[in-house]
Amino acid sequence: MTEKETLIARLKELGVKLDREVNVTGTIQELTLRISELEEELDEDGQEGDEVSVGSTSASRTSGEPGPENTSDPITENPASNEPGELVAVETLVTLHIDALHATRNESLSIVEPGVVIRVTDAEADELISQGLAREV
Repeated sequence: MTEKETLIARLKELGVKLDREVNVTGTIQELTLRISELEEELDEDGQEGDEVSVGSTSASRTSGEPGPENTSDPITENPASNEPGELVAVETLVTLHIDALHATRNESLSIVEPGVVIRVTDAEADELISQGLAREV
């Protein structure tokens, strides 16, 4: 069995455990990342969606597949509307569904991949950091 076939088999196994279909297409790197995310989801609480409340926003770890489990709750506060002095920069450690600003482009972001530096309110930054979803920069 090739490495990719092994990864696809593992994804299917995780999909059964989570009781949902998972995306089994992509590169070896994408499949590996998806496996890691699904395993984290199982380790934490075994519930699909793995949503984490971050202040007034919702952050979700994604499994790389379209569908309702990868949508965020309505945002009641928009960091993009805050004054620039009120925002702090953090580097994301996981894929998040969050309302934030890109660190250098002043571009509003709703989906952020790991390793991207974003600006959010101080309270949101504290919450992201405390939950292991981001780190200070």
